[in-house]
Amino acid sequence: MGQACVSVDLDGLRCYRDIHGLSAPRAQLNGGQGADAAYSIGVRRLLDFFDAERLPATLFVIGRDLEVDAHSSLLLEAHEAGHELANHSYSHHYDLRTRPLAEQEREIARCEEAILELTGRKPTGFRTPGYNVDASLLAICRSRGYLYDSSIFACPPYYLAKGAVMSWLSLRGRPSRSQMTRPQTLLAPLAPYFPDEKRFWRDSQRGYGLLEMPMAVVPGVRFPIIGTSLHLLKELGFDAVYPLIRRAQPRHFNLEFHAIDFMDSNDEGVADLVGIQPDLAVPWTTKRARYAHVFARLREHYRFATLEDTARSF
Repeated sequence: MGQACVSVDLDGLRCYRDIHGLSAPRAQLNGGQGADAAYSIGVRRLLDFFDAERLPATLFVIGRDLEVDAHSSLLLEAHEAGHELANHSYSHHYDLRTRPLAEQEREIARCEEAILELTGRKPTGFRTPGYNVDASLLAICRSRGYLYDSSIFACPPYYLAKGAVMSWLSLRGRPSRSQMTRPQTLLAPLAPYFPDEKRFWRDSQRGYGLLEMPMAVVPGVRFPIIGTSLHLLKELGFDAVYPLIRRAQPRHFNLEFHAIDFMDSNDEGVADLVGIQPDLAVPWTTKRARYAHVFARLREHYRFATLEDTARSF
């Protein structure tokens, strides 16, 4: 059997307001103690759900979030339950790849140190904010002894949609704080590979070094298979494309979610995002059933493992 990995980017609601050019609301959850609903609701919900599904996940952590006691408590619980905590940078700058090299290394190192302090274990995997990877970031990960990167999302539909949204926001005078990925990313392989040190979207075929573990897309059309797109496909749509993905990637399937994928419009703290994050309109009960269906299909041909455990098998 192949290995299926469920990875979750633990982006707080602040990240979505940055994408859409919104200001943070004055009211804060939990009496102004700084806890983010993506954690107090989304992460709490996903941990309970994964426990019920007996599923080990990889959680990509933003280092600054560990400064909030409520967040660090949940992540320590996740670590003790067997989930992997991986590096998602310290500050989640969408333009991290274009910042000075010293700042890139500092962002990776500070998140690494925060996870190490919490768990006693250094992370072995990295995912850059907004899929905005570059050779410099991968070189830093190699130099720091990381086992894998999982930032490649070779998905033209997502790339075009992202560009359209950013242009529309700019025309409205509400520019996004996000950044477009390098277009060469769209040429990357769909299966795990060892990136060339300069042209990271190409397989070096050397069989050593940092392993790249791309997000799942449908072969050919490269339609995204991530938490958000599951609600466009629904159960019937996923069942239709699943055989294509399985034949193209029999050894590895990397299904990515975000913490907000485990929330809906009835949850506290998301009122200003409901109209611009359409997946929030899908009730959690529907999402839960849909994700359970997808996991059941994956179990027919894959066993679930963390990204770290899977990377060690290559």
